[in-house]
Amino acid sequence: MGPLLLKNVVSELNERLSGGVVSKIHQPDGRNILLRIFAMGREERLIISAHHRLGRMHITGLEFRNPPSPLRFCAFLRSRITNARIEGISQSGLERIAYIDLSARKGDDEREAFRLVCELTGKSANIILVDGEGVVLDALRYFEPETSARAVMPGFKLSPLPPPEKAFAEEAIPKGEGESWNEAADKFYSSLLREEEFSAKKGALKRVIGEAEKKLRRKLRNLEGDRMRALSEVENYKTGELLTTSFHLLKRGMKEAEVVDYTKDPPGPVLVRLDERLGPAENVERYFKRARKAKKALKLLEERVPVVEEELEYVGSLHYQLEEAETYEDLSEIEDELQKGGYLKRMEKEKIKEAARAEPVRRFKSTDGFEILCGKSGAGNDLLVSEYASNEDIWFHARNMPGSHALIKAGGRAGDITRKTIEEAASIAAFYSKGKNASRVDVIYTEARNVKKPRGAKPGMVMVREFKSVVVRPGLPKGAVDGVNRGEDIPGGGGAS
Repeated sequence: MGPLLLKNVVSELNERLSGGVVSKIHQPDGRNILLRIFAMGREERLIISAHHRLGRMHITGLEFRNPPSPLRFCAFLRSRITNARIEGISQSGLERIAYIDLSARKGDDEREAFRLVCELTGKSANIILVDGEGVVLDALRYFEPETSARAVMPGFKLSPLPPPEKAFAEEAIPKGEGESWNEAADKFYSSLLREEEFSAKKGALKRVIGEAEKKLRRKLRNLEGDRMRALSEVENYKTGELLTTSFHLLKRGMKEAEVVDYTKDPPGPVLVRLDERLGPAENVERYFKRARKAKKALKLLEERVPVVEEELEYVGSLHYQLEEAETYEDLSEIEDELQKGGYLKRMEKEKIKEAARAEPVRRFKSTDGFEILCGKSGAGNDLLVSEYASNEDIWFHARNMPGSHALIKAGGRAGDITRKTIEEAASIAAFYSKGKNASRVDVIYTEARNVKKPRGAKPGMVMVREFKSVVVRPGLPKGAVDGVNRGEDIPGGGGAS
């Protein structure tokens, strides 16, 4: 928040909040303080943020989630300024520093003076409570005298901030007609904050998915190494047979034996290592045993490798979903899948009523009037197959790439589904796939009766018995209207090649 914007906001705050009483104090995280102030017959919510980039102070309509127990600075503020009266709000010259002067009852007739110093100064941003003499009582951030040119510690007198090395570039914010500076600031910073939080959450989920992909690829490499070793060990069966044909030559105490390999053309001698501590039969059995163990390992690997490959494909689909995510709800769907899959620790979070959650499915109408559904996530894709699909409905998916499932609802008119409707549904499936930006995408389709979800399979993973394919241009065809964003067409959609 620039000095000029702060000046306008402080002027409004001083007029609206002076004489008001601090009724509640919250600290949702390590950089924000929220004061609930009862003034002029109503409660106002004042946010003071020591954010390194979005430092600000204004009345807000945003809701903040509080930690289970109050943080240190919040607990101290509650002990000192709860029910304190606001005597005035001012700005330090034309700087990014504001003061909230307060007085709290001390005994029957006395009042104790406090000042909340709000330094909205980027990396050094801080919120500090001082007494009437300017001595620090507590602060959001401590700066020790040994490590800082300006000490901010309880018991130290607060000295002025050194002047900034360079002038702050004022940030112009849009202000609507009849809108207050506080309303304009709340709208502007709320938007920036949502973008920042969205990016941060998206980045965190990307790291989780990336780590999962890395582990699975490492597991596949290890399994391939195990397979190569097992294949090598299976050759011990042949060695055991060679020793069997020359069994009469073997004696205890031999370190090696020269046997003839009749599988070569022409047959030739082969030197086989023996364990001198074992007898002939035991040496032969040792090679057969290693071969049997290797065959057993190969059988297990034949079962394990496809499971890991399928999981890697699933994690790749989550990566695609994350790239396409545009809303918090999209991120929440991916977060839920990561938690259910065990890739992300399930955190205790506020319960959301199912009715309040948006359906993880996009809805369209084809040009010919058929409803087309498209999953938004793995959970949405599962819904299409397990709950929404009837046997005669037509299911679609971009071939050999992560993407959403699509479904034409036949509605008893399966015989009326035209080639045009099939191409439109295929274009939608292609648009919501990794091939979105390709000029053409191969899309498979089949009756929903041919699509099954294997027991225990990851969200969105299915088995398809038989299918046809169509090559289309990715897009939302004209006439196919998204039931969520009605009337919004995306250019370049439709058309099979």
